[in-house]
Amino acid sequence: MIKKTLRTLPLFLFVLLTANLHAQAKLGIYGTVGGEKSGLANEGWTGAGTFGLYYGVTHFGPLALSVDARGDLSTNINSAIFGPRLALHVPVFPLKPYVEFLLGASSYSTQNNTPKNSTSFTYRYVGGIDTAILPRIDWRVVDFSYSGGISQFNTSINPKTLSTGLVLRF
Repeated sequence: MIKKTLRTLPLFLFVLLTANLHAQAKLGIYGTVGGEKSGLANEGWTGAGTFGLYYGVTHFGPLALSVDARGDLSTNINSAIFGPRLALHVPVFPLKPYVEFLLGASSYSTQNNTPKNSTSFTYRYVGGIDTAILPRIDWRVVDFSYSGGISQFNTSINPKTLSTGLVLRF
């Protein structure tokens, strides 16, 4: 009896550890590419990219609460922002929608076609959808953001971004 238990113990531990790997995947590192409509005077859509990471704090059933830190780079505006992320993951449904509310700072130009010369507080609403394409890799199908707190020529502007990319989960 003891010999049989000792032989099956490694198998039992392996199954227990690997079955729990999904629950342990708390860290996600991502990068996206897309476009930004800055809202700055006389500016249309320009290329933009986002990079960042989120760390899982807790789960409430299918809801996962995380903290996210991201950097957004574009021709017109660069931002460094941080805040909570709430994602929905139902195991039988492949899409994982998420929402975020982030705070931070943006640097931008107060004049058209000039170097970035001003920095201000900014906030950003983010929403998107991820889907798994490999065991630890998600495709960020869409990531949309809407920002506020930036002004140019004494007018409040609200940049918007639309991007897609990849997430590497640990």
